[in-house]
Amino acid sequence: MPSLQFVTLDVFTTERFKGNPLGLVKVPKGHDVSTEQMQTIATEFNLSETVFLHEGVAGDDGVMEWRVRIFLTKGEVPFAGHPTIGTACYALGTLANNASKGRLLCKAGPIQVDYNNGRAKASIPHHIHIHTQVPFSEKQVYELQPALEQAGWAPKAIDLVSPVKGMNFICVELPSLEALAAIQMSRKPTAQLDEGWHVGFVGTYFYVICRQNHQEMDLQTRMIEGTFEDPATGSAACGLGARLALKHKWTRAVFNITQGVEMGRKSDITVDVTLKAGSDEVEEIVLGGSSVKVMEGEIHY
Repeated sequence: MPSLQFVTLDVFTTERFKGNPLGLVKVPKGHDVSTEQMQTIATEFNLSETVFLHEGVAGDDGVMEWRVRIFLTKGEVPFAGHPTIGTACYALGTLANNASKGRLLCKAGPIQVDYNNGRAKASIPHHIHIHTQVPFSEKQVYELQPALEQAGWAPKAIDLVSPVKGMNFICVELPSLEALAAIQMSRKPTAQLDEGWHVGFVGTYFYVICRQNHQEMDLQTRMIEGTFEDPATGSAACGLGARLALKHKWTRAVFNITQGVEMGRKSDITVDVTLKAGSDEVEEIVLGGSSVKVMEGEIHY
């Protein structure tokens, strides 16, 4: 019976049992694992994402690179934030003996990753789109979260943002942490995406701006998709950071995001956004965070 070695990591934290759990399965060179088998293993882990990390090789430039596939419990995705950071920390910190640079080869394209003192940064593939054809309304927010209307907590801003095609987030700014704590699980939102963008899932990303100093913000967030709450959502954080940088016309901005507090899995995410000079386009998004190993073992399939 074939078997594979695995670890689990808690991502966007340095403390075990906080952050967002990630399954990471190591695939040795010459080991044949089908897509169907990967999906079955990911379903068995039953985590928000499971990564299959193929054995690393040196690229043409001498930098180590690893082929990566990312699975949800019900399908494969080309990219996701917390698997990228968790994989980068493990590949560079453990497999490559604290190498400072590497490359993850995901279906969304190559991702350049840096590693220093237990923390990884990744230049994230992006295609930022702000949906404008049919704006998501305050009434629709209240239909999802009636407690907000009952308490008189009106949203301060509502934006429907796609960091890449297929990943869509209704970003709702709330007036206080008290309002954020009142958010509950609800039915999945019905959002009308712009023409050509009708694909993928839609989550609601609630946020509060806790501090702003020039072009740096501290925020606290929650990501809800129906009855599911995510302790850390790198892709949503990237989309929100890009939206805020564009809104304020900041050529360079840093967003320090805390998520998962209300569910007991505090996560710390950093998003660094650079806009193209003289334009309203995003040049680069760098996602940053730490991870810690929790479990390791062997899976038979």
